[in-house]
Amino acid sequence: MSAVLFHLIDDTDPQAYWFYAAELCATAAAEERMTYVVCANHDHAERFDEYLWGYKADAFVPHTADPEDVAHAPLFLGVDPAAGGFACVINLSGAPILRVAEREQLDEVVDSLPANREAARARWRDYQAAGVKPQHRQIAHVEMDAP
Repeated sequence: MSAVLFHLIDDTDPQAYWFYAAELCATAAAEERMTYVVCANHDHAERFDEYLWGYKADAFVPHTADPEDVAHAPLFLGVDPAAGGFACVINLSGAPILRVAEREQLDEVVDSLPANREAARARWRDYQAAGVKPQHRQIAHVEMDAP
């Protein structure tokens, strides 16, 4: 059965969303979990790629956006919510992940904007309709190290 966890970030600092998502990625990489990070579009993927390279001065988060290098990094940044081949997914796209029941772990990262919260509620219902029981985690404040 899939584990779906919505991380609801109440912190309104615009960097909180990026930092929290990067921390999830760092954890997945440290645990050597092959993880697909779904971004909204190519620009979003490029910005998150750049963010991962420098979000902490003392950390390296191995990742790639090149499909030819996917076997050499634990994190793959892409834009297709329907992509298969990954048991673990971190969704930053705002779109529902297809075939959610086939995933071991899905982390949905949701910022504090009302429109994004409403879209998250719709995804929650989509996942329930697919037979998955989502859980949520309220994040009041994201403790960020110096960028």
